[in-house]
Amino acid sequence: MEASQRKQDILNYSKELFSQKGYYNTQISDIIKNARIARGTIYQYFKNKDDIFITLLKNFYEDWLKQLTLDNKSIDLKTIDPKDYFRHRVKTTLTFLANDQHLCNIVLRIGIGLQGDLGVVINRFEEKINNIVVNDLLLGIKAGNVKKDIDVELVASLISGSLLYTSYHYFVFKNENKKENEIISLSEKILSTYENIFY
Repeated sequence: MEASQRKQDILNYSKELFSQKGYYNTQISDIIKNARIARGTIYQYFKNKDDIFITLLKNFYEDWLKQLTLDNKSIDLKTIDPKDYFRHRVKTTLTFLANDQHLCNIVLRIGIGLQGDLGVVINRFEEKINNIVVNDLLLGIKAGNVKKDIDVELVASLISGSLLYTSYHYFVFKNENKKENEIISLSEKILSTYENIFY
């Protein structure tokens, strides 16, 4: 087996265990057992359990940014209606979070309250979502599409919180596999909640 595939396999087994048992209740021995590898093998790729967990989170964060970037290439930013753009961003993020229930659970439930480097990586994901919403709102205000009298920080926090909680509620807590049309429906409901910020 190629080294990159073995490393990915370790990450996949770890992801399932962290999601099912939590970070603190998952031991390196659990990962070794589930991945069916020798103890020494895991240390060829990772320093310790923290390293595995942080790698999972960083990959998640980078994959989400890539997805946003790819999806932006599929639309014309010069001509798209501001509401359609907002709808597009919401749908992209919901779809991304829905595609990996274990990682969604880790980021939106298991990772909350972790300390040190673990908490930093979780917070970075939440902050990045919030910062993107802030930037989108500021661009909308500058273009005259978003009301300039809104509290940008508050509205951004409400929108990013809606995305994260909605994802947790449906994809983790209710354990639902949403189809594309259902994710579009969720996106519409979120859009309708914030419709009054647009001109």
